[in-house]
Amino acid sequence: MSGTSEENRECGIRHTFTVKVRDRLPNHYPEEAARLAHWCNVFDAEGLAPVVGGASAGNLSFRTPRGFMITATRSTLKSGLGWRDFVEVVREDLLGWEIHVLGERPPSSDAFLHGRIYAARPDVGAVLHGHDDVVLERADDLARLHGVRVTAQARRFGTRMDAEETAEALGDGSFVIRRGHGFAAVGKSVDEAGALAVFMHREAVRLARG
Repeated sequence: MSGTSEENRECGIRHTFTVKVRDRLPNHYPEEAARLAHWCNVFDAEGLAPVVGGASAGNLSFRTPRGFMITATRSTLKSGLGWRDFVEVVREDLLGWEIHVLGERPPSSDAFLHGRIYAARPDVGAVLHGHDDVVLERADDLARLHGVRVTAQARRFGTRMDAEETAEALGDGSFVIRRGHGFAAVGKSVDEAGALAVFMHREAVRLARG
C-alpha cells in the first residue's frame, strides 16, 4: 500500500463546515488537557504528526461532558500547547453542516471525524489522528497481524464522506488506517489511544525492516 496521497499531504484549513463560536474560552479540564498536550509532544517526537506547510499533520481529542476537546486547526504540536490552545466542540449539526465551539480558534478540519467516532462509540474517550507513511505502507501486514481496520479508499480529509466512512471502517476496533491519508487510534483515555498509536508505528517500522 502506498503512503500519503499528495492531496492529503498538505496541512491547512480544509473543512467545508461552518464554525459557530459560542465563547472564546473552552471549559478547563486540567488533567485531561495536560495528557492531551503530552501526547501532542509524543506525536511530534515519534514523527506521527510531521510539520508540513508550517503546521502539524495530525489532530488529537478527548471526550468532554458537552462534546469533545480537540486541537485547533493548523496547530504545531511540538509548541508546548496549553488548555487555551484547544477547542471544545459542543454541538454538531450534520444537516446544516455546522459545528459549535468554545475557544479562540477554529477546530481541526477533522473535527467531524472525531465527532462521528464519539457518536458511534460511547466507550471511546479519546481519538488521536496522525500521519505515518510506514503504517500506510504496512497496512496489509498490520491488518493481518493485529486486526487493524482499513478504509475502502482514499478520501479528501475534512469532508463528510471521509468522516462517515472512517468511523464506519473503525467499527468496534481501536485502530483504523485511512487509506492514502493516515490513521486514527482510539481508547478509553488519551494515554490508551496514544500508547496504541506508538505501538502500531513501531510495529510497522519493525515489519518494514524485515
